[in-house]
Amino acid sequence: MTVAVFAADNSPSPYLPTLSSYIQVRYTDLEEGQDAWAIRRLKLMVDGGAEEGLRYHVQFIYKTHLQSSTDDQIYLQDAYVIMPVSRGLSFKVGQFVPPFGLERFEPDWNLDLVDRTDVTNRMVVNGNLGKSFARDRGVQADWTRGGLAFSVGLFQGEGANMNPSGNGPLGVARLSYGEKGEAGAAPWFWRAGIAASDRHDENLNLSAELPGLSQNLTKRFAGRDSRLNAFLEGGWGKVRGQAEYFRAWLSPDKGGEIAASGAYGQVAYLPLPGLILAMRYEWFTPDVHAAIVPKEDLWTVGVTVDIPKTSLRIACDYSHPTTVWPKTHGDVVRVQLQWFLPSWHVGGKRGGSA
Repeated sequence: MTVAVFAADNSPSPYLPTLSSYIQVRYTDLEEGQDAWAIRRLKLMVDGGAEEGLRYHVQFIYKTHLQSSTDDQIYLQDAYVIMPVSRGLSFKVGQFVPPFGLERFEPDWNLDLVDRTDVTNRMVVNGNLGKSFARDRGVQADWTRGGLAFSVGLFQGEGANMNPSGNGPLGVARLSYGEKGEAGAAPWFWRAGIAASDRHDENLNLSAELPGLSQNLTKRFAGRDSRLNAFLEGGWGKVRGQAEYFRAWLSPDKGGEIAASGAYGQVAYLPLPGLILAMRYEWFTPDVHAAIVPKEDLWTVGVTVDIPKTSLRIACDYSHPTTVWPKTHGDVVRVQLQWFLPSWHVGGKRGGSA
């Protein structure tokens, strides 16, 4: 994510940090339950480095009134260094999101709808794992040539901000290919990819990822944890869309295999600059072998407006579950205000958010 622009000649060293931040304030209207105001995210980012050389990124998050175990605390999300070693090849070292999935790498400040899908949050590596925020600690190699991109990483496997309990290591790989261009006055693009991960879990709490299953198995899961993701995205002119499929095979040291699966499809239309109209369908099954376990089936529609000549964005969406789970809250309306604060270069150059 680029949040500031460095000055050209006579500017301070790019390795001095640039500080930037943004806040998302949200109102949630629940059909069944208490409505709530919340700080969904307040983030501080520290960035530095040459555009074509060594770069670093550190990111903190704070949130409150979300009825989450991570409320009212400041957490370190990212802390990594990117080291280019040759044309098209670089290494990333530190704490960051493993290369698994598509939507997980779309910044939350630039989503077509207010939130990422539930299926993404549950099925990506370390997705709903305690305080990890889908991050882990490790090393990753990234290679690109033309439209081809390949990433492979080896991680600790515990999840970021978690106490070591014997899990891991975690291996993750992702391969994708895409193209882009213009057809007349209409730009177009597409990209397709596949990712896989594997880890031996010794003591992981997967109850938030796999709700509805027996907590005797998921709260202290021990066994093989293998996952697969396939994705496709594309756009033509004012229309863009994406879809992902997830599958997880969890083989406990004792007991039968859990097979979770899920997918979503999403389309967005941009009739005017700064206006996004979007619709999405998603489904999630905690275990295809357990017929009595409820499935999630969810429709979401939304509108997003970027206020001209400001760094303000207003987004509103409406979600309607068509199955009994997660019918705890029934229909949900979310309204979110987002504001990027001016960035600041430690060397004295103020930047603008981008």
